[in-house]
Amino acid sequence: MNQGYSAKKGRAFCCSLSGLNLAFSRPARWASFFQFLGLFFLSLILIFSFFSQAKLLYASDPSAEPGFMPLHLPDREKLPSFSDSFFGPDLNPVSLSTQERLVCSPDSSFPFSLESGAKQSFQAQSSPDWPRLVPQIRQFIETSMKEMGVPGLALAVVHDQKIVLVEGFGFREVSQQIPVTPTTRFVLGSTTKAFTTLAMAMLVDEGKMSWDEPVRTYLPEFALKDEWATLRATPRDLVTHRTGLPRHDLVWSGASLSPEEIVRVLRFLEPSRDFRSAYQYNNLMFITAGVLVSRVAGLPWEDFLKQKIFLPLSMKNSGCTLSEYLSSAEYSLAYSRRGEKFEPIAFPSPEKKIMFGPRASGSVFSTAEDMVRWLLFQLNEGEIEGRRLISRARFREMHTPQIVRPASPEEAPEIEHPSYGLGWMIDAYRGHYRVHHGGSTMGFSSYVVLFPREKFGVAILSNLNSNLPAILCHYLSDLALNLPPVDWKKKLSSRAGTPPSPRTAPASEAKPVRPLTDYAGEYIHPAYGLIKIEVDGPKLVFIFREEKIELQPSGPDLFRPKEASFSRYPLRFISNNQGTITSVAIPLEPAVGEIIFVKIKKEN
Repeated sequence: MNQGYSAKKGRAFCCSLSGLNLAFSRPARWASFFQFLGLFFLSLILIFSFFSQAKLLYASDPSAEPGFMPLHLPDREKLPSFSDSFFGPDLNPVSLSTQERLVCSPDSSFPFSLESGAKQSFQAQSSPDWPRLVPQIRQFIETSMKEMGVPGLALAVVHDQKIVLVEGFGFREVSQQIPVTPTTRFVLGSTTKAFTTLAMAMLVDEGKMSWDEPVRTYLPEFALKDEWATLRATPRDLVTHRTGLPRHDLVWSGASLSPEEIVRVLRFLEPSRDFRSAYQYNNLMFITAGVLVSRVAGLPWEDFLKQKIFLPLSMKNSGCTLSEYLSSAEYSLAYSRRGEKFEPIAFPSPEKKIMFGPRASGSVFSTAEDMVRWLLFQLNEGEIEGRRLISRARFREMHTPQIVRPASPEEAPEIEHPSYGLGWMIDAYRGHYRVHHGGSTMGFSSYVVLFPREKFGVAILSNLNSNLPAILCHYLSDLALNLPPVDWKKKLSSRAGTPPSPRTAPASEAKPVRPLTDYAGEYIHPAYGLIKIEVDGPKLVFIFREEKIELQPSGPDLFRPKEASFSRYPLRFISNNQGTITSVAIPLEPAVGEIIFVKIKKEN
């Protein structure tokens, strides 16, 4: 008992000692921890103090910093702030040494080089000596017109709000040798689109519409085959080519539909891409935008342009319809080239409503003299002669990218980063911000280019559909920007050639598998309209709009147009289970499947 008691007593005593040691060792551990923490913070304070002194030394004398290379960027006041310009924020908040300067070096692989002993930030770009260059420009234009077979064109060039050159070249009427002058009218084609978007931006400025409200807010009848696009498409989507609908140009080209009727048939057209997923150039959407302008403004699109744009800009010889164009005193004919001869192209008849009347995608006509006013207005950001027609912010939005465009391989590497704004194409032309658009319709072609930062602009109007307007604009841009010349004729030769003369497609050994009369009849599509198939003696002919083309068999129930320009549109006849022809399929829009025309049953 006593031994057991002693053992218990000993264990209790040991436990008491252990507890006492633990109690006394905890403060010691905490003291060590706090000593370490104090030394750590003292080290941080010493390091921070050392670098602060070094920073003050270099701030007072930047050249004292090891490895310092002085670069002098543009003075702060010379760069626009983000609030004043969409070109970008001010990225130069400090003033650096002037011992060296940053200058453009176009011949170097790196775009800038250092040049010592300068007082200014950038090497001043000398203004072109236009009086000296004008004779050279004239010679280049005349030579190019002969080489490319263009009978007539008019030119407008402005720089720094001054007129450089306004002149006509060649003939507006070849057979009578009537020359082109600065007041000769030409149809612009798709450079009309910028006038349409300006009209829309004015209405946005007035609070009458929004770029981003659904189109159906203003046009309840607007509908596409894609139901989601129908509900969500906005005016901005219409004019930036992102509704998912491909061109479907044969719906309107040569048709007897009015703009309002075209809006009503959009729902029958197949999309090729998802809504807002890709850029797909589309004239139908701009025609729709013209109808929208009329509805919102309460007056026709063409009258709105006349009252709000042409009159304020003093564009006295500009208009929107072919009837106005042909009633003017001085207008150009359009031509096609056949070998060495120029053949005038017939103007559309009044029955072709969309071609003869107003068309917001491409019917504006103008002169070189009037286009000077347009260029000055664009380069002065919506103002002319002290009068502002649209707010600066709304104007700049039109020149701001909205969607990426596919790059053109033949223009690389000079032209990069292509995009589309509101009625304008935007890209970097040899490192310079550029806004531009081309146009082509009824045998006419045009090109308008703007360099907003350099305040330089060109407009070319031509009476033959060719790539010459684009080539001339590139050539003049290189002169204005003091850039090394590029042989744009050679570079764009794949697009600048003379169109081939019409010829028939090669003969086929195939034979019809049924009597030709089985194919004959009228076929209809709700958007593309009516086509006819007729038997003409031993031949089968295809009638579309005013074209009558012989067909040749190329397979079972398959016929190909003999005229080369239509040969890419083979006709595939479809029969029911009784063997009766019920429809014909034609690939009129390559981005989607065949367009199906249903045979109209004749009542006995």
